[in-house]
This record gives sequence, structure tokens and C-alpha cells, in this order.
Amino acid sequence: MITFNDLGVASHISTRLAENNILEPTEIQKVVIPDALQGLDVLAMAGTGSGKTLAFLIPVLQRAPRSAPNRPYALILVPTRELALQVRDVFLSMLGHPRRGLPRIGAIYGGSSIDRQIRDLQRGVEVVVATPGRLMDLMDRRAIELSDVTTVVIDEADRMADMGFLPPVEEILSSLSENHQTMLFSATLDGDVRKIVNRYMSSPIHHEIKAETRSLDNMSHYFLVTHDNDKLEIVKQVTSTARKAIIFVRTRDNADRLADDLNGEGINVDALHGNMRQSARERVLHRFAKGSTSILVATDVAARGIDVAGLDLVVHYELPDDHKAYIHRSGRTARAGTTGAVVTLLRRSQMRTVNGLQKDLGLPQQLFMGNPEEPTLTNIATLEEFKGEEVVFSDSRGPARGRTSGGSGYRPFRSNSSYSRQGDSNRDGGYRSYGQGEGGSRDRYPSRDRGSNRGDSYGRREGGYRSNDGGYRASDGAGESSYGSRGNYDSSRRSARRGNY
Repeated sequence: MITFNDLGVASHISTRLAENNILEPTEIQKVVIPDALQGLDVLAMAGTGSGKTLAFLIPVLQRAPRSAPNRPYALILVPTRELALQVRDVFLSMLGHPRRGLPRIGAIYGGSSIDRQIRDLQRGVEVVVATPGRLMDLMDRRAIELSDVTTVVIDEADRMADMGFLPPVEEILSSLSENHQTMLFSATLDGDVRKIVNRYMSSPIHHEIKAETRSLDNMSHYFLVTHDNDKLEIVKQVTSTARKAIIFVRTRDNADRLADDLNGEGINVDALHGNMRQSARERVLHRFAKGSTSILVATDVAARGIDVAGLDLVVHYELPDDHKAYIHRSGRTARAGTTGAVVTLLRRSQMRTVNGLQKDLGLPQQLFMGNPEEPTLTNIATLEEFKGEEVVFSDSRGPARGRTSGGSGYRPFRSNSSYSRQGDSNRDGGYRSYGQGEGGSRDRYPSRDRGSNRGDSYGRREGGYRSNDGGYRASDGAGESSYGSRGNYDSSRRSARRGNY
């Protein structure tokens, strides 16, 4: 067994990892950490749940010198504030009890007090994890100086591209000194991400983990065809045996409504969405992590970056936008080599859409009746035998019921193949907003919003969504997605600041 010490990790860090029950490095950690410790540029193709956060945090922690006030040594760029908080918390977990001389970290993100963040920088931090918008606000105020940065990490670069953040990322990278190490982590190397690599990285070492190690392969996937009136009862059944579960919906109102319905049934549930104050969101996540609540009902952006031990079930109460959204939602479970279950609820009218989703993911074309009276629904979260009745999809004759799969029960499929990158044409709207988060602050670099905008344009959001937390452009007619197009970026910051707030 390869240990962290074998990779060159300092003994005090490996000891702290062992105290957190992290004994063996993941595949991405095995290949990235040695190169990163040597100061080389690293380009890593790694998806959610691969352990990539520790792959860059361990070298950052080990190589951190003492920094002067407002002048960090390392900069970590992330797409959302939730991910910023996650990275900060993982970093702190490796420090143990704070004591003088240890590296300090500051989390810079919108939706929280900028004055408090400025005070943190003035006291001095070695590492800054930041969303692009808030970081540029601080740069405009001359509250942070990046000329001392010797290590920069761009995490989830593909999501940065989807959300329209790469132009401001480029502006930030251009402000750094030439002599610095760059590490970039991305699930894909599509267009704009490739440009970042070509322009801002020096002979990077390229690592790509095999498809077999991606967390999608450790999930059991269940697609249940049901009626809207039966969804609540099915959710009650499938979550009853889960240690922790996240239920995804598309809008803030739906999150509150479903959470209220489940609480009314005596189930302890919290909602998590973009209309909440950051302090309230952090309280919800803290309760969830500690086990005070075992179920979250969340919108896509709000749940971004959640990494909670023991989360063994994800429910798509409403369909994801495309295969990438399915992967990122589902990636809250089966992280770092563990297993988990993913349940998708759909109407009969959505079977064609789900059929295409399954093809994009490399999953078998397998659907089951979502019968709330099926006793083996409670087996799903524990990955035991599910005896649901199969539904056969037919383009010409419509859906038809089939027999129970295999006669004696169905053991869920686990993918062992990579997924394709189709379906991106669904993204042709978008609100290119970034910076101050979801609380209704100023917009920089907006693009035309051609997506659904039904009562949910609530200002600038770190996630780049402006339409019902990610509306859908699926065949159920729920509206066109406003997620993920390139925004109109004016290269002149003066022009951008003057007209686009």
C-alpha cells in the first residue's frame, strides 16, 4: 500500500490525516502530490469525489511560508462560495488545534461581509481560497496584493467555464508574477479551459484518472417512473434507511415546499437554496454534517461543493438539466472510493429525455415503476435487492409495463464506463454574473438572459445561475435552461464597472 509518506508528505501532515482516518491516498493524490511538492505546473483531469481537494491542499500546506498582511503566498480559485467554504474546512481539518506559526487560510466569497474578509487579510493569511468576483472586488479596493503568490490553484475549471468565470480568472492570472506554480483541475479540457492551459501554464504535467475510478462508477442508479402525487411517499420510503441524503429540486420555492411537506410528515429536513443568508446556509450545512438533520432539500447551486461523510443517497426529485448536471448532483455521494445510491424520479412524459440522459452517461436503458407501495424501496439506500417492476420504453407505441427484472429481483447497475460529453447544446442562455453571491448585489459582465426567468432573477450569484436555480430544457416543457453559456465580457474593466452594475 502506498502511503502519504511515500509521496513525500511531511510526517506531521500524514499524522493529522491518519487522525482524520485518511490512511491511503486516492489515485489522483498519488500522481499529483509528488509533482506539486516539486513546484511543477500540474494539469489534472479529475472529477468530483476523486480526492482532488487534498491533492492540491497538502502541497500548499507543506510549502507555505509566513506571509505578510494582505500578501498571501497561495491562491485557490473556485467557482462558488460553497466550494470555497469546503476547501477552507478541509484545510483547517489538517491543522488540528490552531497554534502560532501554522499556515492561515482566508475564504473570500460573495454574500458575506467584505469588511470582515478585509480584516482577515490585514491580519495576514498564507492561503486565500476565493471566488473570482469577490477577489476582483478586493483587488479594486487594493485590499489584497497578489505579487507574492507563488502557487495558484484553479479548481473545477470546467465549471468556471460553464458559469462564465474564465475571463475574470484570466484577468486575475495576468496580475500574478511570472514565477509561480499553477495547478489546474478540471473534468474536461474543452475550449476555454484549454486556452487557460496554453496561456498561463508552463509545460504542465498532465494527469488523468481512469474512468473506472470516477465516483459515478461507485453509484447504483435507479430511474423510477411515477406520478407527481406519489413522489412524496416514494421519497419518504427511499430516504428512511439512508444515513444522510440530499434531494435535488430546481427552484427555491420547491425546496421550501418539499422541506415543509417532509417536516409535516415528522421527518427532520432542512432546505438549502440561494435565497438564504450565508449565515443561515452555514448553520444548515453544520447541522447536516453533524447529523442533527439527515436530509437536505437543495437547489443545484446551493449544494455545490457539499462534501459530507456518510452521505449515501441522492434523489433527483426533479430532472437535472443534462448529463453533466446529473454527475455533479450525484457526486455528493460515493465520494473518494465509497459507494452510494442515486434515485431519479420522472413522469412518463419525461421518459424520452431520461432515455437520452442514460445514453449520454453510458447507463443501460432501464426504468422501473415508482410504486410507493413497493416494499423494497427501502432497500435502495442500503444497496440491497430492489424488486421494482420494469418499464419498457418504446418510441412507437409509448411506454409499457414489463415484468420484475430478473424474476427474483433487481440488483442495480453500476457503471464501469466513461461518459460522453454530449448535450452541451442545451446551454444557450445564461447570466454571466459573478462576485457578491446570491443576495442581490451588483452584476459584472452580464450576458443576455434568454432562459426562463420566472420570478427568480435575484441579483448576482456566484454560481452564475439566474433562472430558478437552473431551469430545465427537457421535454417536460419546464422551460429553457439559463445555465452555462459564455457571457459577454468587455475586456475594459473601466467600461465593465461603469455600465454593468
